[in-house]
Amino acid sequence: MAGVFTISLDFELHWGVFDKRDRKSRLLCYQNTIRTVPKMLALFEAHGVHVTWATVGSMFASDAEEWNQLKPSLQPEYANEGYSPYRWVAQHGLQPEYHVAHFAPDAVKSILQYKGQELGTHTFSHYYCLEQVKQPEAFEADLKAANAAALKFGTQTTSLIFPRNQYNAQALRVCYENGIRVVRSNPDARFWTPINDKDASLLRKVLRTGDAYIQLGSTRSSYPLTAIAKRVNEPMLLPASRFLRPWHPAHRFTNKLMLRRINKELETAAKLHECYHLWWHPENFGDFPQENLENLAIVLEQYKKYRQKYGMQSWNMGEYEHHLADKYVKHEHQVCNVG
Repeated sequence: MAGVFTISLDFELHWGVFDKRDRKSRLLCYQNTIRTVPKMLALFEAHGVHVTWATVGSMFASDAEEWNQLKPSLQPEYANEGYSPYRWVAQHGLQPEYHVAHFAPDAVKSILQYKGQELGTHTFSHYYCLEQVKQPEAFEADLKAANAAALKFGTQTTSLIFPRNQYNAQALRVCYENGIRVVRSNPDARFWTPINDKDASLLRKVLRTGDAYIQLGSTRSSYPLTAIAKRVNEPMLLPASRFLRPWHPAHRFTNKLMLRRINKELETAAKLHECYHLWWHPENFGDFPQENLENLAIVLEQYKKYRQKYGMQSWNMGEYEHHLADKYVKHEHQVCNVG
């Protein structure tokens, strides 16, 4: 079987950084992000690339009033209150002048109009599965709210990306019970192991950044279809390969290194008939949209080249379930691989 190129996007606007960044100072970034979405969609269509847009469910609302109607009645009470978007909203509000920081129903509609573009979920509230909460059942309530919000657009989400890549076996089971069939997992490297924010060391961050430019992990970033694992009553785990780091004028040289590394990895995946899974946040394009779109066009042109030369295909996350689900042999408590 030919190699597979996959892109997944963590679409979150201010919901993803409310506990880390100032909303007012990020407004231009969010405005640029929304303007960039149709340009990304056009690029994906032109190159035949299928993409999963894992979107925070809160963004499906049109305004604060609708958000209050869509949010779950059971909300997480984190041991660290700063992780709660509900507490943050109670303190800061969702005023109309900040609409673009929180709501994007028109962007969501546009995604669904393009062939091969999948609307996935990034949970309703950008939920953190490895942070301590008083009521563990709040995660299931969050997923149900996200599913209900998706019905507004006549769709159901079956692919999920965990906020800040935080997940464990219990979270995977809850996902499966709520209709999630594919999740993005982390690369096979110690510095990508799922952990909570408190345990994220400086060394870990340095290694993850450095790996974007030079080989630091012990394994290839691409992988064969036979390496995609699934356990009974859990979603399929689709490992990430590489984060497309945003362009910045201070990092022109390292930007070239990153693109060269991605190109080589993508070519290796195409030659070996393996999977290559690229990801980023649409908001990463918000500060320098034109330069980031140019970076994306370079990557997509490489894919187009390898599609023509090696027959490489493009699947969104949900399409793995479609193509591979019937090839799993299901045994309780055992990892099931494609045969």
